[in-house]
Amino acid sequence: MKRAWPRRGLIAGLALTLGVTGLTVVTAGAAAVAAPHYDRPPSVQIGWNDSATPGKAYEAAEEHFPLGTWVDDAGKSHTSRVYATFDLSGFEGKTVYGGSVFIREQSAADCTKRAIEIWRTKPVGATPTWRKTPDPIAKLDEILTPEYCPGASISFEVGAAVKDAVAHKQRRITFELRVPAQFESDAAYGRRLNWYNTVQLSMQYNSAPKIDSDHLYNGGFACTQLKPPPRLGGFANVLQALATDADENDAHSLTTEFAVWPREDPEARSVHTQEHGTSGRVNTVNLPEGVLVDGKTYGWQARVGDGAELSAWSKKCFFTYDRTRPSTPVVTSANYPVDGAAPPGVPAVFTFSGHGDKDVAGFQYSWNGLGVNSCGGGGDLGELVCRDPLTLPGTIRANAPGGTATVTINPTGSGPQRLTVRSIDQAGNVSPETQYETFVPWSAPEVRVEGGKPEWNQDVLLKITPASGVTGVREYEITLDGGEPETRDADEDGVAYYSFRASDVNGHRVTVRSHSENGFVSTAANWSAYFDPWPGVRSDVYFYPEDGSAVGGVGVEGTFTFSPPPGRTDTASYRYSFVDGDELTEVAADEDGRATIRWTPTQSGPVTLTVYAVKADGTWGDYPNWYGFQVAGDA
Repeated sequence: MKRAWPRRGLIAGLALTLGVTGLTVVTAGAAAVAAPHYDRPPSVQIGWNDSATPGKAYEAAEEHFPLGTWVDDAGKSHTSRVYATFDLSGFEGKTVYGGSVFIREQSAADCTKRAIEIWRTKPVGATPTWRKTPDPIAKLDEILTPEYCPGASISFEVGAAVKDAVAHKQRRITFELRVPAQFESDAAYGRRLNWYNTVQLSMQYNSAPKIDSDHLYNGGFACTQLKPPPRLGGFANVLQALATDADENDAHSLTTEFAVWPREDPEARSVHTQEHGTSGRVNTVNLPEGVLVDGKTYGWQARVGDGAELSAWSKKCFFTYDRTRPSTPVVTSANYPVDGAAPPGVPAVFTFSGHGDKDVAGFQYSWNGLGVNSCGGGGDLGELVCRDPLTLPGTIRANAPGGTATVTINPTGSGPQRLTVRSIDQAGNVSPETQYETFVPWSAPEVRVEGGKPEWNQDVLLKITPASGVTGVREYEITLDGGEPETRDADEDGVAYYSFRASDVNGHRVTVRSHSENGFVSTAANWSAYFDPWPGVRSDVYFYPEDGSAVGGVGVEGTFTFSPPPGRTDTASYRYSFVDGDELTEVAADEDGRATIRWTPTQSGPVTLTVYAVKADGTWGDYPNWYGFQVAGDA
């Protein structure tokens, strides 16, 4: 069906939408619409020929081109036909709903007369000459009315032709525009077509959406048709399916339908819909409460639509809905007595029993309480991902349904400890908890620093010894500042040493656990060092002992070594004084930024040594060290 309408700007700036009653013009930039969609395939050739030069063809360029009979300035008569070929390869595999060819008149010899036909011909790759025109296939449409002349925009209905071409996998389609044979030699029907708008083909199409049967998920697990079907619990109502659509405008507007039915009653089928799905990501529906009944087996499948087409239904998936909790387990221990003291340095041995309840598939246990089992998050396609509940951390399978399981575990603390245990079934349902209380002796190793208080940027040596009662220590697991664990072998007495460079101005933290030959792993010992932001002072004689007693004595010489504040590598000297208010004495630092002085007290009593670090430019550090001690009286 042809249409002519007045010129309203360039057709190239319009999105064209065909309806059952004619043509609708929508300005460019309008929001993307649901399927089906509209697109203009690229042209292969657009041009015209001339009866006066039968061996030549003319490509459409930046000049309005002729259609019908026309007379040149020399009075010579010409007759021209217009040909346009379009590449349909981009529509392979798509459903074509229709098509229209658009032209725009630029001028007419006589605006009271208009007659234009559009034909489908055998496809060509280049504009044909008058002498070698392609064979016609079918006349498609025509216009015989002169409205809006000159300058009318005209459309021709070519839907049947483009649908046929795509259906027969023809990559090209060629159209011929001509004046009907009875008028073709009449110059009054001649006209010129606008070069800028040229000849355009608009097609209505859709890419059928697809459901991917390899990516169907139920309750965090892949779809299965195995017998017996898997038992699913808390997330069984979550159904997910991967849908794809090749059309960009449908990328976020897919609608997925999920059909669910009891296996023993396929006629009791219910369909649940989720809109606004994304192509290439799973779409999810949460079945409403009451759809699934405990203990029943269900089948389900999915399909997807884009507003124009629906995919086929996916393969069928099956599962059994299980929300019944298993019974509470019985917990016993061969060596950790209930409400009694466990032996030091020995792993605990516990036995869990399902006492014959066939629903008990395994047990979960922890010294730190048991939380809610959850799924691990989304997969690459946005799907829910759940683990087999019997492979979760702190879970052990029973030796048979309703049977027992024995674990050997190390306590995570000392003093009164509580082990929490619960049963778990194949669907992930858990029982009420059982709590087993016992007393665990202290087991963390002792960590002591060797060689005095640690200094920044100096080596630190730690001595590690096992806790009382912990025997057979093979090695120590050591972590410095939360890094990767290291090991140090213990000697025959269970002693080991660990050294590191104290390079962090903020201090260091060391965590140590002992590992014994019997498999026992101790609780963690934590050791830390913090560096004050002022220069360090260390003396062989004059220091402040733990009991606060006086040291040295009148006339007893001592040495004092000054070290840079943490992070300072530019210390050039130190200024110090043993008497508050006295003039400061300066001593140069060595290449390591350290300096040593000697001092002999002349009287007993409290002394405060004040020390400043000085840079090469003479600036002082922000913090002095007030180093205090008590000088003993005369011997």
